[in-house]
Amino acid sequence: MQEGHDHHQPMLSTDQERKEMKALVAIDGSDESLYALNWFLDKFLLQINGADSSVNSTSVTLVHVMEPLPHYAFPGGFVVESATKTQAEYASKVLSAASQICSDKKVAAKTLILEGEPKEKICEIGREINAELIVIGSRGMGKIKRAILGSVSDYCSHHANCPVLIVKLPK
Repeated sequence: MQEGHDHHQPMLSTDQERKEMKALVAIDGSDESLYALNWFLDKFLLQINGADSSVNSTSVTLVHVMEPLPHYAFPGGFVVESATKTQAEYASKVLSAASQICSDKKVAAKTLILEGEPKEKICEIGREINAELIVIGSRGMGKIKRAILGSVSDYCSHHANCPVLIVKLPK
């Protein structure tokens, strides 16, 4: 037995140092997405940061995806610009509220506003930032509506390159 070495405490080498977990939370302003954010911060984050000593902190990125407006529906550029501006103002307001929730819980968060098809953009940005977890609120669409529109959470669960946490509102 070596002197001065405690076999009960693992020694961390530089490649095993505490790391940061990257999480992406999709925010659309719905009650479901804000519930998912709160659930993630209160239940999941508290558990993982407390249980896993290798995780030093969690980097949270809040993302809102604006769907592109169909140009054929708005003849004349002014209307399209005005509608896009309104959409961007809404996105900023939604992310500001979500960011405040994080701030109140002492969690630093970055915010991103993207434009495109939400389900595709969420998976794409997840890959770009090397997210280790994507958090999405479940809208609870019926079978017919989900079959026609396709569910963002369903799409992400099949196409994301990391685990996807789908949080449902309690009944």
